[in-house]
Parts: sequence; C-alpha cells; structure tokens
Amino acid sequence: MVQENQAVEKIKLDNAELSALIKKIGEGDSTAIAALYDGTSSLIFGLMLRILAKQNTAEEALLDVYTRIWSEAASYKPESFMPLEWIITIARTCAIKRLDATREGRKRNLSNSGETDSQTTVAPAMQNHVRSSLDSLPSTQKEFLDWAFYTGLSCSEIAIRSGKPTGAVKTYTRIGMSKLYELFRPLYERETGS
Repeated sequence: MVQENQAVEKIKLDNAELSALIKKIGEGDSTAIAALYDGTSSLIFGLMLRILAKQNTAEEALLDVYTRIWSEAASYKPESFMPLEWIITIARTCAIKRLDATREGRKRNLSNSGETDSQTTVAPAMQNHVRSSLDSLPSTQKEFLDWAFYTGLSCSEIAIRSGKPTGAVKTYTRIGMSKLYELFRPLYERETGS
C-alpha cells in the first residue's frame, strides 16, 4: 500500500503538460502516449472499474481508451475541453460502449457498477471537491446523475428502472447538473483563466 501511495503521489495532472502531451501524440510521438498513460492511467482505470465492475474488462477497456486517444489526438481542441475532461469523456464513452455490448450491460443498474474504494487518488483535492459537491445535492438528483454517468442509461431507461416519471427524471437531472455547474464554475474559471 505504501508503494501504491507513493506512485499516486508522483502523478501530475497539470493541464499545460497534458495539453502538450496530447499535441505531441497528435504528431505521432509514441513517447508522449507512454507519458500520458503513466500520468493518467490510474485515474482512468478507476473510472473504468467503477463503470464496468470487472477488473479484466476494465483493463481491456483501458487499452481501448489509449488507442482512441492515439487516433484522435490530432483533432483535440483545447478550447473545447480541458485535457483531463477530454480524456475522461473518451474513457466513459469506451466503457459505456463496452457495457452496452454485454448481456449484463443491457440489464445493468447502478447497484451493478463497481464501488469506488480509493482513499488515495490521482487528484485528491479535486476528488474531495467532487465528492462534497455531489453530497450537497439532494439525494434524488445525486441518484439520477449517478445512474446517467455510470450506467449510460437514458432518462427514459432510468425512469423505467427507478419507477419515476420520465419528466421527473429529466427535471432532477437538469437541476442537479445546473447545481454542479455552479459549484464547479470557480474551478473551471481558475483553470482556464476566464
């Protein structure tokens, strides 16, 4: 555990460094993809494991993520996404596609997703901010946002599984997203200098 903690502490998630690595990857620099993998794979693997729940499936999906990053890096637009947002979006998309392809994925619900058991993370300050922000939401909003993010289900599918009307699911999700946007805006503005 001590070695794991030390490894996590060495990882840097500086946006300027990540952007530079993505640019180099887009130019075909294989050492840049290795550096990006070393710097972000533990975070991305945690997300994959949370969504896919099975370690071997998460490991396979992790390779899909970095393969996709390699092929799409040249089209990365830093003005559209911060680098970590872009990487996480790719990871979530890969995980949800893999989940959709399985029989278990088609029957999935939130309780089937892997649990996050991570006292040490790649970005502990950000993790604490995310957790406290989510915890500040009313339970119904948090529940529907969890369903949407970790399972990739639509509002209609969440409504069926939760027994709530589709309109209520959409409303709770929209209000929850608006609240999270307001909670994260200062962080985003600090990162982008806006």
